[in-house]
Amino acid sequence: MKKFGFTLAEVLVTLGIIGVVAAMTMPTLMSNHQRKVYVTQLQKVYTELSQAAKRAISDNNAISLDETKYNRNNANGAKNFLHDYFNVVQDCGTDLTPCFGDSYTTLEGADMTLQTPLSAVSLASGASISVYHNGLSYERDWHGNLEMQVDINGAQGPNVLGRDLFYMGLYSDGKVAETYTGRDYDYAKETCASNEIGGYGVGCLTVIMEDGWTMDY
Repeated sequence: MKKFGFTLAEVLVTLGIIGVVAAMTMPTLMSNHQRKVYVTQLQKVYTELSQAAKRAISDNNAISLDETKYNRNNANGAKNFLHDYFNVVQDCGTDLTPCFGDSYTTLEGADMTLQTPLSAVSLASGASISVYHNGLSYERDWHGNLEMQVDINGAQGPNVLGRDLFYMGLYSDGKVAETYTGRDYDYAKETCASNEIGGYGVGCLTVIMEDGWTMDY
């Protein structure tokens, strides 16, 4: 009886091919996995903000955040909102560090400067929130908003706008978005990769939401 099998050379060639294919595909697989991790963290913070706003409105028997003690007429309104409705583990006050990283870049690698906070905190979830504008009133059709910089994993890297750093607006009726009426998708995708709008990049949250909570860029 004849026995058939692979020669050592054939086995080595096959393993070599498998190794080359793995080396080519693993970086892409790892990159896609990391994108999913970022989006999961982002969606968690997004949901927590929305739920916190609705609870604050309900707890104060109000119609909107503008009608609660967290409005712009209260100097500590934003700070109190964060402490009342989130598990804050560190209050950085009006400083970014150590709640946020020491430096940040855009997707294009350009250095960027974060807005000076009115109140910055680190949360038990690992995320950090910096409120840099408390405009909870309906003037100028803004619908009332807290403008925020959110690092979904705190000071931990990569500290890149559009990866772990995002701009969010929490509006008086509890809506979370970059702009109340939405932002043009193509415009948002262009500005997500830059820091040209007023010196600060925006658009990444809009792109991810419009793409069905995926990070395809």
